[in-house]
Amino acid sequence: MRLLRRREGVAVATYAAVLDGVHLWLDVDGPITVRDTGSGAATELVDHPFDLSGLTGSTYDVLAGTAPVRLAEAPARPLARTPLAPDGVTQWQVTRLDDGRVQLSRRAVAPTAELDAVDVRGDRVHLRIRPPDSVEPGCHLLLLDTDDQVLATLPVTAHDGLLETLLGVDDLPAGYFGVLRIAVGTEAAWLRVRRRANDLADPNHAVLLPELYGVDLAGVDRVDADSDLVPDQPRARLRWNPDGLLALRSIDPDEASGAGPGAEVVTL
Repeated sequence: MRLLRRREGVAVATYAAVLDGVHLWLDVDGPITVRDTGSGAATELVDHPFDLSGLTGSTYDVLAGTAPVRLAEAPARPLARTPLAPDGVTQWQVTRLDDGRVQLSRRAVAPTAELDAVDVRGDRVHLRIRPPDSVEPGCHLLLLDTDDQVLATLPVTAHDGLLETLLGVDDLPAGYFGVLRIAVGTEAAWLRVRRRANDLADPNHAVLLPELYGVDLAGVDRVDADSDLVPDQPRARLRWNPDGLLALRSIDPDEASGAGPGAEVVTL
């Protein structure tokens, strides 16, 4: 049930969010008007949820008729986040201003590739990645440190607009333990890899991703007892950062026996 309470020319709402990257959910009866804070141009949005795809500005005040829409209370820390808009390079944000007024703003984000699928093949992880445009010549999978320095490059194959690659423990940078950011492209121009339609505030704890082991777990009965590759301890973990970007945690084998799934606090 939607509520619309008018108090001294103000429409009061209890909920406002862009849940799918392109529509505004607002618990007031429509139509509503959004007013560009720069130009003053007003656009009426009729059907709920309100379609934002035709807007070209960056910041808008939200009105019900001529009355500003205010949120009754400051929202609690959300469990969801706004996914990227369909263009893949912008993202809407709903803000409650100090006086309670609802404001829509759109920020630009860096272009990214999209993880299409991931699965385990023997002792390797198979990644299928969709770049935003056509596949560029010389494209590789890149492993970057947290300063975005390229530490390793892996070959990829292109098929039907997708990039595919296999990643194993022996592909990890020798002697490097910590977070590796995953990207595709060349050392001169690359894109990070994101989760498709990410709407989770903490995708790392909500989404299971494969781990890398030093052996094919299908053959753990054949592992040498003297090997330093303990079959039940991962050497690397795929994970999402809070913005839904893919990363890999390379684990020191000397620490692997004490590293539980929730043991790391790292910057991705």
